[in-house]
Amino acid sequence: MKIKTLLLLPALSLFSLYFAVAQEGTTGSIRPEQALTQFERDYVLLKQWEFEFEENISYTFYSANQIFLESFAILDPVFLTLGKFGIESARRHIFVNTFYLRVGLLKNLQFETSVPLVYRYDMVSVAAGGGGAADRERSMDRAGLGDIAFSFSLQPIKETATRPAMVVNAGYKTRTGIGPFEIDPERQLPTGSGYDSARIGLNLIKSVDPAVIYGGVGYIYNIPVRINRTIKASVPGQTTPQTVYFKELDPGDSFTFNLGMAYALSYTTSVNFQYMQTYTLLSRIHTDQTIGFVPNSILNSALFKIGAGITMGKNIPVNFGLYIGLTKDAPDYVIEFRVPVKF
Repeated sequence: MKIKTLLLLPALSLFSLYFAVAQEGTTGSIRPEQALTQFERDYVLLKQWEFEFEENISYTFYSANQIFLESFAILDPVFLTLGKFGIESARRHIFVNTFYLRVGLLKNLQFETSVPLVYRYDMVSVAAGGGGAADRERSMDRAGLGDIAFSFSLQPIKETATRPAMVVNAGYKTRTGIGPFEIDPERQLPTGSGYDSARIGLNLIKSVDPAVIYGGVGYIYNIPVRINRTIKASVPGQTTPQTVYFKELDPGDSFTFNLGMAYALSYTTSVNFQYMQTYTLLSRIHTDQTIGFVPNSILNSALFKIGAGITMGKNIPVNFGLYIGLTKDAPDYVIEFRVPVKF
């Protein structure tokens, strides 16, 4: 298995930066707010006209039939279930190199955009539908642009001795990546969800020196997408797949919840613990004859995150995170490495 050059070259350039700034030593002390800033960009906003660039490198491993990750929902297993083959087992390796650019527009308003580069490598064991054929295994890989996203964050309420701060955010995810309905699922992989989505969220933050406790809720509206494609699909009451014209997919909307704590260990280091859960409603498919629900499309993805951060020269935080899947619809684990640089 090879990792594409487009994922490695930017990472190598940043590693050189990390080692360079590390030689300059560290300055200042870390406050609870700084400990949180290292991990949760949706909770602490930039100052007016302050800019931040971040490179976020993540590796995600799945060993299940369902594939779901917030902001990177992959519906191709659902598509395969509808199509010629039904998935028996899958091993998916997803590398994502995401570039973030943030800017503080006002004292309490921030804009953010993200551009992900995706590399996927899948090994899938399938059974031919209806024909009684023997199982077979195949592997595929693909690299390309993922789904570009934009968001705004606003802090209408500041923290006081008795009241937590509040941050509200709204975002939009495009479908710039290659969607699962634009490919031949037997030979190709998607790099995006295949549909646009809009999200809103509300987060609360309270400092309890030397820790910060935070949590939030959110709602993601996944926008229906036109498919206009004829495929073979399993039809109730039929023993063999039938040719069906799919007109539109209505992805189920999602509800999110998270609760966490960031704790400053010293002037330069901090740790972070967080629980995250996303519940996605049933998806619907529109055919030339009827409107039906997509089997197995209700998803409950829960993750527990353990993170650590260290502030290097010129107050550049280097962060590492390990996400552990708690439900069958969550990835087995996710490893994340990120460095935000303000300027």
